[in-house]
Amino acid sequence: MTDVRIAALFFAVIPIVVACSTVPQTIPESPAAGPREALIQPYDAGVIFADTCLIRGSSFEDALEGLRVHNVTRNSTTGTYYHNEFNLSVRVTPKECSLVFATREDKSDVILGLAKGTVSMIPTPPPSISVTSRDLPDGNTYFRLGVKSPLS
Repeated sequence: MTDVRIAALFFAVIPIVVACSTVPQTIPESPAAGPREALIQPYDAGVIFADTCLIRGSSFEDALEGLRVHNVTRNSTTGTYYHNEFNLSVRVTPKECSLVFATREDKSDVILGLAKGTVSMIPTPPPSISVTSRDLPDGNTYFRLGVKSPLS
């Protein structure tokens, strides 16, 4: 599947979903925080990406507010946020916000799920989102979604 087709598919799907969650006051920290074994559904990864990296204002300082609702722990050594249940991480810097997750699903199905999850939170995502994937020897494909800060 070409990047153009992936991007077109990503921006073409619009489902209607609203997620509710109890918000913790702070994000826990641990030097042992890291990826879990369980694989997240691509739709849910898209929701977390949109909520954290896209709809929290014009700066990534607000991305931390999005992370508070998504069951993550911050690795106090690396600064990366890891989901407490799934093989998913989020990295927030002043220049970029990115999400990486593992899957074993067909790449076309993953792109469709990501698109549905993302547009369920923000109907018109910015075209500057980068989506890449990489197959690793552990049998998983790792997808990375990223968006640069409007100020970078």
